[in-house]
Amino acid sequence: MASRHSMNLTEGSVLKKLILFAFPILLSSLLQQTYHAADMLVVGNFAKDSTTSLAAVGSVGSINALFVNLFLGFSVGANVVCANFYGAGKKKELRASMHTGIVMGVLCGIILAIVGNIFAYPFLQWIGCPDGVIDEATIYLRILFFGKPASLVYNFGAGILRAHGDTKRPMYILSATGIINVLLNLVFVLGFHLDSTGVALATMMADFLSAGAILLILFHPTGEYRLSPKELSAKKEEVVHIAKIGIPCSLNGIVFSLANVLVTSAYNTLGPTALAANSAAGNMDVILHQILASFSAACVSFSGQNYGAKNLKRIDKLFVQSTVVSVAALIIVNAATFTFPDFFLRIFTKDPEVIALGRERIFVFGAGYVLFAVADMAIGCLRGMKKTLLPTILNASFVCLTRVVWVSFIFPLNPNYRFLLICYPLSWSLSSIAQLICYLYYRKKEGKNLNAQITAS
Repeated sequence: MASRHSMNLTEGSVLKKLILFAFPILLSSLLQQTYHAADMLVVGNFAKDSTTSLAAVGSVGSINALFVNLFLGFSVGANVVCANFYGAGKKKELRASMHTGIVMGVLCGIILAIVGNIFAYPFLQWIGCPDGVIDEATIYLRILFFGKPASLVYNFGAGILRAHGDTKRPMYILSATGIINVLLNLVFVLGFHLDSTGVALATMMADFLSAGAILLILFHPTGEYRLSPKELSAKKEEVVHIAKIGIPCSLNGIVFSLANVLVTSAYNTLGPTALAANSAAGNMDVILHQILASFSAACVSFSGQNYGAKNLKRIDKLFVQSTVVSVAALIIVNAATFTFPDFFLRIFTKDPEVIALGRERIFVFGAGYVLFAVADMAIGCLRGMKKTLLPTILNASFVCLTRVVWVSFIFPLNPNYRFLLICYPLSWSLSSIAQLICYLYYRKKEGKNLNAQITAS
């Protein structure tokens, strides 16, 4: 099922193909994040009560991530299964897993929309969303959830394309829909004065356009994939394969989100200014997060194809080179944000108190993400090798548990904004050490298994 858009990741220069493969993922991820960033930019500058609207939009981030991560891990599972079959040259199994992945995306999205709308308000209450913000935040969040079926279909479809080595077309789709999203934001806020409700509607519409475009690529009758509606089904064997990988990935995302929800509840105790600062500065460190996430996602597809092709030494090169390149990219971005923090923060807010607190977050998170690079690359490589459970347990232990302990027992001893931020670089450092040991353990184990198979044959 090779095409002119596919990329065989089992041969050629690892570094060159890593960059060619990861860069479109990074741009796609940043474009996807611009939906939320554009929401905050527009309401922060043009809403009637910009501070309240900015706080409302920013306060839903951890809850939104919590619900999405319930199912997004399954898209990683579909990516890995498809990449393994692609690398192994098993075309029949690859086609079955592609159809199953799309069905799972639709079902997961519908469930997410229903659950999210039911529990949006209670969860915002749980994290202590301020009374003056919670009603507006609930409406914003519920509208976002109506778009989740489309959002998950896009992510499952993009995962299938990436398993084939195609990262450019998902980027093209988000480039177009991202521009549409920003234009709709301005129309709804400036033209109809809908504030946070308007930007939520714009994001939902952009999600459906993205899903429609990805399905057109996969199901186009003259396209290279030519998936058929008649073959759409959740085949038990493929569902099991995807679930074995996807469930630990989902649990990893859920545990991370729960820990971040707890941290958000701590931010809420510091007042609307701290919450707004966290929202505004979050748009800066989201770039750092997406650098790591994009290279880690590239590692999933890259190691998935090579694992299917039984090329373990190539995965070792991938791990080292992806870590080096991602750290270099983080340092470049940090150089800009550390030098001009106020310039970037003023894009989202003009409040001097918000800018002062946001500046502190930029410095702490910038250093912390560099420490986390080893962990993220190790996790990506391990997922491609179908090893997801132990990395999830380690993340729960060394990232999430650390933050829970910090917020519950240490932060109350000195409840201020700067002291709360420390839990992030601390937890990331511990996770990187643990995930490196985990990667070395599994790599040695897989090497022995492969040698045994060669000897037996």
